[in-house]
Amino acid sequence: MTSIPYKSRLHQMASTTPTDYWNDSCSAQELSYAIAHGAVGGTTNPTIVLGVLKKEMGTWRERILQIIAENPTWSEDQVSWQVIEEMAVRGADLLRPVFERDHGLKGRISIQTNPAFYRDAKRIVAQALHFDSLAPNMQVKIPATRAGIVAIEEATCRGVNVNATVSFCVPQALAVG
Repeated sequence: MTSIPYKSRLHQMASTTPTDYWNDSCSAQELSYAIAHGAVGGTTNPTIVLGVLKKEMGTWRERILQIIAENPTWSEDQVSWQVIEEMAVRGADLLRPVFERDHGLKGRISIQTNPAFYRDAKRIVAQALHFDSLAPNMQVKIPATRAGIVAIEEATCRGVNVNATVSFCVPQALAVG
């Protein structure tokens, strides 16, 4: 019995079953490849963005220096979040044809709210609303913490497409539902 390479199995799965395949990266190169092979979404978070930067610093170095020059009083944290947003917007642009083809049901990029806000529903909601305004096919990851559940309800009420994240137990999953 011959084994089918992993990437070929993903493409086969995405094209022959009702399974949705999302790419766990916001690298433009990786996401483009994934979309060409049936992916209908992608994701970002600070860890993923760091991984992309390690591989693609040549692509991002000039832009990071430009962000710093344009915002000389910004902290490293603010510069980092700007890069996260820009990577997400780039991913959203790549996924836009899928989003339009599937009338908004697929073709989203997921962007995570700042993990440091996990206990502050108001800050989570404010960031979720901001992220939602970046592109029509944004999906905002909000933690399934006590404050996150409150934020999920408020952000959803305001029309934000939400992805509950960091859910470790059944009660958290039920609260999100």
